[in-house]
Amino acid sequence: MIFNDWLGRRRQFTPDRVAIVDDASGQHYTYSGLDTRATRFAAILQGSLGIQPGDRVACLSTNRIEYIDLYFACGKIGAVLVPLNVRLPAAGMTDLLEDCQPRLLVYESEFRQIASFASQAKLVPCLLPIDLHDLGSDSEGNRTRRTGGRAGGQTIDAGVKVVEADEQDVAMILYTSGTTGRAKGAMISWRQIHWNALNTILGLQLSPRDVAFMNMPLYHTGGWHVLFTPLMLLGGRVVLQKRFEPERCNQRVGPEGVTILFAVPTMLRMMAEAPGFPAADLSRLRFAICGGEPCPLPLIETYQQRGVAMRQGYGLTEAGPNCFSLPAEDAIRKQGSIGFPNFHVGTRLAREDGGDAGVGEVGELLMKGPHLFAGYWNNQPETDLALRADWLHTGDLMTRDEEGYYSIVGRKKEMYVSGGENVYPAQVERVLQQHPAVALAAVVATPHPKWGEAGWAFVKLVQDCPVTEPDLRAWCRLHLAGYQCPAKVVVMEDLPVGYSGKIDKKALQQRATELSATP
Repeated sequence: MIFNDWLGRRRQFTPDRVAIVDDASGQHYTYSGLDTRATRFAAILQGSLGIQPGDRVACLSTNRIEYIDLYFACGKIGAVLVPLNVRLPAAGMTDLLEDCQPRLLVYESEFRQIASFASQAKLVPCLLPIDLHDLGSDSEGNRTRRTGGRAGGQTIDAGVKVVEADEQDVAMILYTSGTTGRAKGAMISWRQIHWNALNTILGLQLSPRDVAFMNMPLYHTGGWHVLFTPLMLLGGRVVLQKRFEPERCNQRVGPEGVTILFAVPTMLRMMAEAPGFPAADLSRLRFAICGGEPCPLPLIETYQQRGVAMRQGYGLTEAGPNCFSLPAEDAIRKQGSIGFPNFHVGTRLAREDGGDAGVGEVGELLMKGPHLFAGYWNNQPETDLALRADWLHTGDLMTRDEEGYYSIVGRKKEMYVSGGENVYPAQVERVLQQHPAVALAAVVATPHPKWGEAGWAFVKLVQDCPVTEPDLRAWCRLHLAGYQCPAKVVVMEDLPVGYSGKIDKKALQQRATELSATP
């Protein structure tokens, strides 16, 4: 079974089908053209630079066609791709490079200074600029001649020896955001990539006719594995964008024939608030997928008014981003739910005592199946904590209702105790975001002289929807128990976002501490 050379197979089945449209240049790349480009990049890595199977190849770049070439090239020769977060400061980058010890750092010219620092600090022995190599094929439709049999791999006429990877081999290392400590390198195996793609194809009923934007940063699992790798396996198409630009998405969603729109809530809100949204041609969209954080009801309704159904999803780097999916028709009725586990995902909700949580009872989500990661790079203690008896302990607390729909109530490490009662921030955030004036909400715990801990809520309001703190606190009292209601509601122009693209709760915790100390 071919796990690591999808393009080699795709050029046999759909050589002339367009796989990628580069939004910046307008260039169309067929599957055969991509295979030629990846083979040429593989020749540079394997032949000129001596990269061997298992060697780590780090990449510091925004989204560009050469990054895609690098992913497939590493797959062909068995190298391990390590996408680096372009938003990290030098200290954070040093930690990652020291951890993964790459043989090569491939970088985009705009990050030359960081690359030079990494080289001078002896964090990486070799550098390669990603945007200074012409990998274009002679003809997009030309078929690359192959010789040799399966034993020992295949030899392509560019001189590349293709490695036939085992399903357990590591394809990439994706670093977690480190919101609960130092970032950990999740080892993403070819098996995980394959089964995540199959779960996605089945769960979303993808077809080769589907088209999606590819504008999530590639240091995220979402950038690679929400829609890109599933569509590449299936023979679909992506529109590659250097970075997310809301107005550009509104302009191109119709002309490019985008059928599925994936984004985190902030991105969807930015598109909806951009001037071009009312005129955007959304007629070909089958649905939008919201991930990363719960999608506020007003935002769901905004897209519904444009005829776009919203599907909430759930996943994590360690299990692939597509583990649960909420059917689009339930977006309003089951607002806040992540729906059901995808086809090949085993789940259970475990209470603190290890027993199974009942209907409506809070439990930690455990998952089992071929979509799980291979552990944390060079970190056996954390691997042993996460993977126990073949179950992944996610740290996410959930409930399951009488119809089998799952809902997130928070992270185990975010739960706090107020007056002896457990409070789950996600439950409070969901209620706040159901208020028509609230665009976004985040809740953090702060010390309280009477109750031990109490919540502080930070909210961003919908444009032109004024509301006061007493109004929002009264709203909470209508929908929550007293101990769940936040002690303080702070309105902010915008909520801080961390390197992962999610709300930075550490920054909000610090802000709550500062405000508490202010006379």
